[in-house]
Amino acid sequence: MATRIDWLVSYPKSGNTWMRMLLANYFGDGEDAHDINAPDLIAGVAASRRLFDTHLGLASSDLTDDEAVSLRPALYRHIAAAHDQPLWMKAHDSQHRLRDGIWLFPPDVSGHAIYIVRDPRDVAVSNAFHHYDGDMARAVRRLCDADATLSGRGDNQMQQLLGDWSTHVRSWTDQNVIPVLVVRYEDMLADAGGILMRVLERVRPAEPPNRERIALAVRHSRFDALRAAERQSGFRETAPQQRQFFRSGTAGDWRNHLLANQAAQIVATHVEVMTRFGYDTNDGGCER
Repeated sequence: MATRIDWLVSYPKSGNTWMRMLLANYFGDGEDAHDINAPDLIAGVAASRRLFDTHLGLASSDLTDDEAVSLRPALYRHIAAAHDQPLWMKAHDSQHRLRDGIWLFPPDVSGHAIYIVRDPRDVAVSNAFHHYDGDMARAVRRLCDADATLSGRGDNQMQQLLGDWSTHVRSWTDQNVIPVLVVRYEDMLADAGGILMRVLERVRPAEPPNRERIALAVRHSRFDALRAAERQSGFRETAPQQRQFFRSGTAGDWRNHLLANQAAQIVATHVEVMTRFGYDTNDGGCER
């Protein structure tokens, strides 16, 4: 009997990895912290070429981006059919219909989507340090690019359509084919345990959350603990040009890095969705 897939989704650099660490530590065995470089409960990345090639028996590298994406709904159905327990999968794609009208993430094998949203100004800064060697202007442009994509040919992940930040957020929060729980990154910072409780209650309602495991997961997933683990053993998701993956983990860091006109460009482009999710659009940037 096919299982369901619960999607852990965000625009890149919005807290997806942190949520995965919380879940990995919650569902882990024993009292020790989860090894940040060990496989966790996430069954894979939705755009993984390895998963695609293994499950569909095709070499994704031999396909065009359009050909590969057209087969991804079949990939998720195949993965679901191969398991009898609910799965978590990570995704950065927007949720959208393909050329044949089929949803990229098919509702028939989906359980819930946990969508993590973060102040786009902080998203821009985090992306600048992760992808662009600190180039804030480039990160801001990408955040406002309606045609923005992630990965592609030559990468270990297939191309993923992001769109601009607002389009990405709306694609998940306004669709009604997969139940979605929206989690603000800033609320995770304020009360990680409370947010983890909400996620567990929504996605695993038949299993009462274990408060002791939640407290343990929060303790092992503190940013200082994750930074220390990365310094000791490295982290597989750190980009080659990036000094450290777990860099800041704060809210409002954009004030230290974005020029006033850069912050204003983000607000002008995304004011509607920012306001909808409670972000102050009247704040300015630094005056470097």
